[in-house]
Amino acid sequence: MEPKIGLVTLDMRFAARVREEASRLGAKVLHAADSRDLPLDVEVVLASRRERLKIDRKRVLYLEDFSSVSELVERAVELSVVGPRYRVAIVAIDPGKNVGAAYLLDNKVIKTRRYGLIENLIDDVKGFLSSHRGAERRYVVVGAATDFKIVKQIMLELEKALRDEEVTIVMSDESFTSKGLIPRARGMSKDEYSALILSLKTVLSLK
Repeated sequence: MEPKIGLVTLDMRFAARVREEASRLGAKVLHAADSRDLPLDVEVVLASRRERLKIDRKRVLYLEDFSSVSELVERAVELSVVGPRYRVAIVAIDPGKNVGAAYLLDNKVIKTRRYGLIENLIDDVKGFLSSHRGAERRYVVVGAATDFKIVKQIMLELEKALRDEEVTIVMSDESFTSKGLIPRARGMSKDEYSALILSLKTVLSLK
């Protein structure tokens, strides 16, 4: 189900940036100048303190409390999908020709990404897991691949980047990651989809 987040602002540049980030995460943005015009089922609302707009919702996230619009929107999507509490954080990596990754909280997809550079993947994985230290368990699942060289590189870089984090790194067989167990979302690459299926397979075995 497509996550929905509210946006209350008169700043069109801010609104455009929120929509752009939400689109990358597969979320729908409902924009209004007054929070009373938003549907009641929109539980998370984004705003900017400098506009001094009155917001009548419980969960309001302000731009000024985050380092970027990207971080703001990602947190809003998380709240929409899993709420403020979660137990398990997982990153699943499909190390194919193009590396794909799926990021999950309590087995629910927050985002998927495709990477050309291993360095960017490692930065994102470390950032995601570091920002979710509140989880009871944190995992990185790396699928096996015919090119073991790239798997070895990813494993070494992960171990180095996460050595100070209480994160379990698991290597998993990915023999059926390309099969259509669940529908592939529009715009999701084959590598991202494979990482998602890998994560769901591994989640079942970790329970």
